[in-house]
Amino acid sequence: MTKKMIGIMALCFIIALGPGMAWSKYPEQKIRIVCPHAAGGGTDLMARSLARYANPFLDGKLYVENVTGGGGIIGAVEGLKGAPDGYTLIMLATTNAIAPHTVKGHPPVEDFDPLAIAVIDPMILAVSPESPFKTAKDFIAYAKANPKKISGGTSGAGGPNHLVLAAFATAIGSDFNYVPFKGSSPALLAAAGRHVDMCSAGGSEGMTLSQAKKIRVLISFSDKRSPLYPDTPTAKELGYNVEVSRFNGIGTANGVPKDIRKILSDAFKKAMANKDFKKLIEDTGQIPVLVSDEEARAWINQQSRFYKSVADKAGLKPE
Repeated sequence: MTKKMIGIMALCFIIALGPGMAWSKYPEQKIRIVCPHAAGGGTDLMARSLARYANPFLDGKLYVENVTGGGGIIGAVEGLKGAPDGYTLIMLATTNAIAPHTVKGHPPVEDFDPLAIAVIDPMILAVSPESPFKTAKDFIAYAKANPKKISGGTSGAGGPNHLVLAAFATAIGSDFNYVPFKGSSPALLAAAGRHVDMCSAGGSEGMTLSQAKKIRVLISFSDKRSPLYPDTPTAKELGYNVEVSRFNGIGTANGVPKDIRKILSDAFKKAMANKDFKKLIEDTGQIPVLVSDEEARAWINQQSRFYKSVADKAGLKPE
């Protein structure tokens, strides 16, 4: 065998091994997690927690970069830039399922490849302790008889707090007078002070006010009773099929090689299985979950279809 033939065979061997050699060395550089929301918020906390607990399995290469603005659009677009090589990840949140249907220019969920859903936060409907609505049944009976008479605080038009109320209004055959605030906290405080009749929020967001008896939680939109609100009925218990939770997860752009995806997916599975990670999540009032790979994609797609249906019925269009 000539040297030339040996050289050609060696080159073919290297080419054949190329992709495998690439992933077997992964990660060779820092892995950026793009967080489309501001530092200090819930999604940022989740990003940093995932990085902390997954880093031991990724040679400490993970770091978080906050890319904010445009209601999450700028960060979402940033997370899709560059080669799909596994060195840019993006935090996924409820916004990713809603914004494509309400905000012009936001990438659709199909552009992202979810690695995992890490946490859910079932939505609630709350009133002041001084409210005349003492029970969920009181509230529903009045709402049915008096469409648009009940004012409901939300975190802004087209957000999850608005859409869960819109979905519930449709389910009971009524409607509310929606009052937008700059976030869930001011909406909760407005309900506590009876500046609005009620509000919606993530269950974890209402935890402190509920424990201080500043609000009364009438309905939980979870699949089963929340450990935070064990005495609060779910919408399903009341006969209305409205189940809505905020969520946080992590993903990549489409096209990342399967072997690299598996390395990342395995690392985040181990992180989410860590008892300290679970406790950290539970201490915030949220629910740790372990939904990964195709199951995560199916879950987010289902959420997107739900929010599109609600947005369409509410007459909301991307703008």
